[in-house]
Amino acid sequence: MKKALPAIAVSAAGLTWLLHAQGLIDASAPSKSTNAATSLSTNRGAPTSTVTATSTSTTQAGPTAPTSASGATRTSDGPTIDTRYGPVQVEAVLQGSKLIDVKVLQYPSDRRRSQEINDQALPMLHDQAMSAQSAQIDGVSGATYTSSGYAQSLQAALDQAK
Repeated sequence: MKKALPAIAVSAAGLTWLLHAQGLIDASAPSKSTNAATSLSTNRGAPTSTVTATSTSTTQAGPTAPTSASGATRTSDGPTIDTRYGPVQVEAVLQGSKLIDVKVLQYPSDRRRSQEINDQALPMLHDQAMSAQSAQIDGVSGATYTSSGYAQSLQAALDQAK
């Protein structure tokens, strides 16, 4: 019992740090009561990534800048990559030459274990792609096949978009 209590405390601290590092806990908003573990385990449908733009309406005297065609948002679907555990396909969303989102169209989900792995891996792969602004991602340990298919599909989508 003497060893169990410190082990539990260290585990809780490590889990908190991990969730914070993954962006699942917002340290700047402690009053926000979300259960990250529950939201991960209950999302059994296709993972979604949503980009929310907040705009404020202000009245300005003078003309507004015209929107150029190069700043338009466009999408490009990557091919379906067949992996050992199922197909992986992504869609790249670009604005100009900037990658603004990656949406997963297909992923291995026919087995319960595949769902569990991908519920955790796909948000990490999304974050890696957004940080890299390319398909040059590290991948996720334990989701090697999904990571490889994700990177291949994303690279093809980016190549097609250019």
